[in-house]
Amino acid sequence: MNILIKSTGFIGDVLFSTSVARQLKRDDRTLLIDYQIPLNAPYEILQLDNNINRIFLPNEEVDESSYDKVFTLPPCTQEDPPTIQYQKHCGVKDLDPSYDVKVPHSAIEVISNMMRPHKEQGKKIVAWQGNWEEKSFGFTKEEYEKGINVPELGYGGRRRNIESIIEKLSAHYTMIMVGFPPGVRQSDVGLLTTGIYTYTAAILSQCDYMIGGESGLINLAAGVGTKTIITGDYVHQLYGWNGVIRKLKEPKLGPEFYFGGDKHKSLDPFLSDDEVVTEILKEIGV
Repeated sequence: MNILIKSTGFIGDVLFSTSVARQLKRDDRTLLIDYQIPLNAPYEILQLDNNINRIFLPNEEVDESSYDKVFTLPPCTQEDPPTIQYQKHCGVKDLDPSYDVKVPHSAIEVISNMMRPHKEQGKKIVAWQGNWEEKSFGFTKEEYEKGINVPELGYGGRRRNIESIIEKLSAHYTMIMVGFPPGVRQSDVGLLTTGIYTYTAAILSQCDYMIGGESGLINLAAGVGTKTIITGDYVHQLYGWNGVIRKLKEPKLGPEFYFGGDKHKSLDPFLSDDEVVTEILKEIGV
């Protein structure tokens, strides 16, 4: 049987969608599963997935009539982990919220050699999200409960001071910024190439932790097996019990929901910046 899975959304959604092919192939190894992806960036990584037969890029035409089944993945609702939502949509019976990201050995070798001086210092290497400030909101529980939302700044009327957080953590760890700085979008033409994305995955695979807000980078780090810590305010601002996009008692977003809490942590959304630093130090150790 030939199956086409049409992935939608952003890069993280593409990573989540690969779990569908894995679960379908667990039930029937004879399936031939092709993917059509909305972005070029993850192409090289998906090529290493043995569960995927062929990958179509956004500008390639696909003859859908040649397939026995075609699944167009729906937008995420956050009520289930996206991996589970996609698997249910495609009729998977044996559900598994995890997903896998494979990185070319050549890229890992290059990055490992580049990072050797950092590793020789003996400190833990912590990657941090370049646009973390855009994925953060500063508010107390009382401010969140009042529900007075300031455009672009959230219920507390402020963003976290990420520069201060990173400065304090730098006293204990080797801090490496990954991703683009604030103001740059993954949809900006020509910036996020498949090569840049592949080497970003390789960098994350050589780090002890990745920290930031819920994002495609955090999900990439989790997929390559790196431990993650996310500040929970971004998810709470958008999808928590007083979320501005959708009100959910417990939104299922972040690696903690995909892989469990042993390697991944979502911090209390109401922590101050100093408390965030304290919790990260406690989680990673010094």
